[in-house]
Amino acid sequence: MLDASIAAAFDAALEDRTDELVELVRSLVRLDTTSVDLEPGSRHTVNQEGQLQALIADRLTAIDADVDQFEPDPASLLDHPMMPPWHHWRGRPITVGTLAGAGDGRSMIVNGHIDVVDAGDPGAWTSPAFAADIRDGRIYGRGACDMKGGVAAALMTVELLHEIGVRLKGDVIFQAVPDEETCAMGTVACLERGYRADAGFVPEPTGLDLWVATRGLLHGSVHVPGRSGHAEVRQRPWQDGGAVNAITAATPLLAALEALSAEWDGRPDKRHPLLSAPEVQPTRIDGGTFISNVPESCTIAINATYLPTDIDGSGFGARPRLEIEAAVTGAAARDPWLAANPVSFSWATDYPPCEIPIEHTIVACAQIAGESLGLAPRAVGIDTTFDGALLTVLGGTVSPALGPGDLGRAHAPDEWIGITELTQAARLYARLLMDWCGVA
Repeated sequence: MLDASIAAAFDAALEDRTDELVELVRSLVRLDTTSVDLEPGSRHTVNQEGQLQALIADRLTAIDADVDQFEPDPASLLDHPMMPPWHHWRGRPITVGTLAGAGDGRSMIVNGHIDVVDAGDPGAWTSPAFAADIRDGRIYGRGACDMKGGVAAALMTVELLHEIGVRLKGDVIFQAVPDEETCAMGTVACLERGYRADAGFVPEPTGLDLWVATRGLLHGSVHVPGRSGHAEVRQRPWQDGGAVNAITAATPLLAALEALSAEWDGRPDKRHPLLSAPEVQPTRIDGGTFISNVPESCTIAINATYLPTDIDGSGFGARPRLEIEAAVTGAAARDPWLAANPVSFSWATDYPPCEIPIEHTIVACAQIAGESLGLAPRAVGIDTTFDGALLTVLGGTVSPALGPGDLGRAHAPDEWIGITELTQAARLYARLLMDWCGVA
């Protein structure tokens, strides 16, 4: 049973240091860690992740953590199904700090991503996206909610436990990772380095509920061939050497993707109690080189989701990927040009889905910790992805998400995290860590 006096001592220390927690969040938000390498040939290849990771490493070192900061070798991970061939970690290290327990306790991974999505139109923000302004008890800025607020709350928790003299029995492994907003290879790299624990949690903006189920994700492209020619000259039939507009040829393929989504939505095997039906969407079209040229090629970017029940024997999405390819090639086969000049596919990322039993011990511990604070954490599903799925599926470290903030604020102008939300999360994390790991 949790010692009430220790919990009270933590709460008092947090109350005294709330201003420091706020400034920690603001320090993280002010560093522009917008994700890099979103696609081949991306011009955005540098950000301030190195500075942010140095800040986190210094703070972990100050509480006697064994800090491992590393830049993975991309060549060693090229065969991983989630690894884009163009990806790198130059100037964007991963930080892992291990706080050794006294022994005879369960270990815990705390995993948080420090990359953020692009801030978008500056004019849509009330204050600059990386200014970390405070208004009405809220910290505004890109990443404040998703998820630098949660990372800061978790980091402050382990700092304050150390400060008030609490020694946990089990190890706490604090991971600050890049790439979650892109290919999630930061957490994969931690797994490849050997980090495992008895359980974990990810301080995503869950509203202090528990995300226990998530859909899988496929990113890929359909490449549609055409034949170039002068756009203002009437063309002969393609069989006689005439030009073929690749963008026009792609039109029935788009309809096929839409039809497949509708089919999935109506199939009984695509129902899940916590998740929406999967879907496949074209999210970008690239084609053509010049306004007077018939486009000789067209590429359709695909974003597709799939359920835990859709996985193949290795836990990934080969089955939905084959359904997508069959729908597109079936539509292409009805077009004489594409029947003779087949479309091709490339797949960049396959992010596995996850489903944690709601009766799992870590879920129960988190719910008890929340209930001790008058909260009622629910076990819910989330249609998008988060790194806890990788810890759970690929690393055997069952890791629900549990954090401050509302996902509806993420990726939007004027993103914010509430100061009360931060302190509430830190109090919950302290109780969860002490319960799970044990107090020496």
